[in-house]
Formats: sequence, C-alpha cells, structure tokens
Amino acid sequence: MISIPKSLDFLIEDNTREVCDFYMKLLKFKNKHIYTHSCQVANYAASIAAKLGLDTKEIGCIKMSALLHDIGTLAVPNNILDKYPYLSVRENAAYRRHAAAGAAMLENLPEFSNIVHIIHNHHETWDGKGYPNHIKGNNIPIGARIVAVADYYDANINPATQNYRKPPEKALKELKDKMGTLFDPEVVKAFMAVLPKPRNKKE
Repeated sequence: MISIPKSLDFLIEDNTREVCDFYMKLLKFKNKHIYTHSCQVANYAASIAAKLGLDTKEIGCIKMSALLHDIGTLAVPNNILDKYPYLSVRENAAYRRHAAAGAAMLENLPEFSNIVHIIHNHHETWDGKGYPNHIKGNNIPIGARIVAVADYYDANINPATQNYRKPPEKALKELKDKMGTLFDPEVVKAFMAVLPKPRNKKE
C-alpha cells in the first residue's frame, strides 16, 4: 500500500468533506467492496498526482474525484456489480453507464464542479476506445488519466475482487503493456515510481 505523504493527507476542503463523506457512506452501504476500492484508488491517485508535480489544489481535486469515481455504481444493480467483469453484453452496457451517472449525480452541486469532468471521463482510454465519449490522448483530463491507472491497478489486485484478482506483479505488467493504448505512458511511469519496491523474500 502506498502511504500518502503527510502534506497530502488532508487535501479535501472542509466545505466539501461533509458532502463527500455522505456519498461515501451511501457507497459503503451499497457495496463495501467498491467503497474500500475507492479509498485505495484515492490513495494511489494522490501519490501519482504529486509525483507528476501537480499543485496542491489539483491534487486535492484528484483525490476527491478518486474517492467518488465509482459513485455512479449506486445506479447499477448489485447482481451486476457482483458478477463484474464477467457480464453479458446487456449487463456490460448497464455497468458502463456508471461513469456518466456519477457525473450526473454531482453536476448540480457547486462544490463538485471541478471534479465532475474527472468522474465522467475516468474510463476513457489513451487510444480513444474507452467510454462514454471515446475521447483520447491529452484530450482526456489529466485527473481522469490518473484515476484510470489507479483504478485499473487496484481493481485487479484488491482482495475484495476474488473472482478476478491478479498478483500485483501481473497487474503492473499489464499496466506497462497497455501504455500508449489504454493508459497515458507518463502517468503509468509516475505510478511505477511511487509504488513501493517489492521486498526480497530472503529479507
């Protein structure tokens, strides 16, 4: 697990924290696995953003958007969430609506106006084959590109995702292999730089 530097540990402004906490409680009630996943994605995303040299305010926005990136799953039936990623075409279409749904839940709240675009675009891919709008490359907000990398890695190694959990080294290799297709290469490099080095088994 990455430890967020103390200087980054309290980046969400007080006037948004209560609303953010409310949404996170709803998410925890809906699906505790997605809740714990979202907390860890926020941890990773803040560290990646700091490594990329983004300013403190932007790091705070990215951390909050990472916490709420899957808030749209509140609109997705649990029987679909529990099967992911082994979904039928129809189920997958319903699941994919969560990015736009999450943005829609927050778009009329002024305190979240600076993160809605990140939540809406966190499943867009570098090559333009993502969703919901098939934007690509640097047209994808940097926060969304960061959350995408953190989201992919944790979703693949998280103990809660027993139906498709992978060893960390395999998930990291997949990230490397998908640089320039699914993911921004510079974001992946920053993520690799902040991940703790694996300990030697003999130590």
